Amino acid sequence: MKRRAFTAGLAALPFLGTSLTRAFAQSAAAPLPKSYSGQKIRALASTGAVWESMANISREFTEATGVAVEYVNLSYNEQYQKLILDLTSGAASFDVFNFAYQWKYEIEPYSADLANIATEIPGAPDLALDDYPKRALDIYGRVKDKLVGLPTIGDVTLFVWNKDAYKAAGLDPAVGPKTWDEVAERGVKLVGNGQFGYAMPAGKGIQTTVTWILIFKSMGGEYFNPSGAPTFGSEAGVKTMKFLVEKLAPISPPGNLTWDFPEMFNSLSTGQAAQSMMWPGAFGDLLNPKTSQVHDKVAWSPTPQASLLGGWAMGVNDSSRAKDAAKLYVAWLTSPDIVRRMGLMAGAPARISALKDPELVKQAPNRPAVLAGLQGDVAEYPPIKEAEQIHIMIYDEVNAAVAKIKTPEQAASDLQGKVESFMRRRGYLKT
Repeated sequence: MKRRAFTAGLAALPFLGTSLTRAFAQSAAAPLPKSYSGQKIRALASTGAVWESMANISREFTEATGVAVEYVNLSYNEQYQKLILDLTSGAASFDVFNFAYQWKYEIEPYSADLANIATEIPGAPDLALDDYPKRALDIYGRVKDKLVGLPTIGDVTLFVWNKDAYKAAGLDPAVGPKTWDEVAERGVKLVGNGQFGYAMPAGKGIQTTVTWILIFKSMGGEYFNPSGAPTFGSEAGVKTMKFLVEKLAPISPPGNLTWDFPEMFNSLSTGQAAQSMMWPGAFGDLLNPKTSQVHDKVAWSPTPQASLLGGWAMGVNDSSRAKDAAKLYVAWLTSPDIVRRMGLMAGAPARISALKDPELVKQAPNRPAVLAGLQGDVAEYPPIKEAEQIHIMIYDEVNAAVAKIKTPEQAASDLQGKVESFMRRRGYLKT
């Protein structure tokens, strides 16, 4: 994707807030110090409306402090590669950076500790850490005792069902399933007349891994044992593969061996599938009559038994030549009022206050379910810096099992072998 730069004060998009919220924000920002006036902060982020709005609202930080903020927006893979190269080389081309939390172990050695910004930077907003769900804050931003990031996007898996399809199958349309076994049981009743019971992705893509993680967590699975050895082929790992192959695959549409997120969404939004896991970011289209045939027929809740945390946080480069100004900016950008206003634009808040805010809930009615998911039992991606490589191993083996190239038992065993071999090569395992 083509690189796009957004500079505070010169952003291409118009400011999206109302005059009232802008005036309120200026009042809230008034106490910010001008100690760093004339400095410049470069921010690395992903692409999309959320990040463009973030760049836009940062103009107000520039007006209040005299610190220029320039955003560089890259695709997910480009951003990851650019960030790791910048941090490990010491180039310090970026002062602040948004990161997917599964990167945090890799970036931690190069990230500033943000825990004491309020005392280190006179005039900085209080971090109000108790306004985040504790488990979510820990996953997004902490590595051991170090706070390497503050949440900028709150994201968690939700479960969606078609109320009309539930009624037709004799199911209560007001109540979602509480377990994955119940998802499968309901799915069997929902199959018929061209309709399927679940939209399961089984392609070689991240949503297949997401599905595996949710089921693995529900089976009591843990990625590693207390000594750090991988347990992907444990009893829970075998049960997970069997559940995907024997329970979900038979009630899912044909062709799902190539599916990732777009196909999941299309299957649900056209009424082909009556149940699916869904990310909150899709709800704008799911509830829009122009893009969804089921816009007025769906209900939702947190995913059964546990929710997988997605989302992003913002960190500060410890080698930044404008580190104090960068810390001030991150504290301001993630402060409760700015988070609320970002939510009214294109944001996905991680703060409790924003997810409960009546105006934000009216705008995005799935927010209470997002908060419930963040505050419930939360699953996370494998907690090592090479999580992305393990994701590939998972979806490769799930794909082979669902395609019946391998038995579930063989796929689980092969996944275990791949992870073990990889961890030996990387020095995690000595034998």
